[in-house]
Amino acid sequence: MSGSVVPSIPSAFPSERSVRTPSWKAEYEKTVWESDQEKLLPCIHATEAALFLRWQELGNDSAANEERAAMNAAAADLLAIKLHKLGWPGLKP
Repeated sequence: MSGSVVPSIPSAFPSERSVRTPSWKAEYEKTVWESDQEKLLPCIHATEAALFLRWQELGNDSAANEERAAMNAAAADLLAIKLHKLGWPGLKP
């Protein structure tokens, strides 16, 4: 069978593009599960940068309200991580 073309079998799994996780979410998950104090702050910074870029991409798209709500919750979690895991001082009234 040399030189013959073998037909490709369609994958049972969706393509990476069709199930693409926003980069902010991947960074967020990595940050939430990071236990090494020295790696935590760089993870937080990477997540904040990814969130910022995604907010820029979304602009005023009203169809993305659910993602925006998830992003706001992630940003609040990052602040909690800074306060509780890294011992940053909180805001004073």
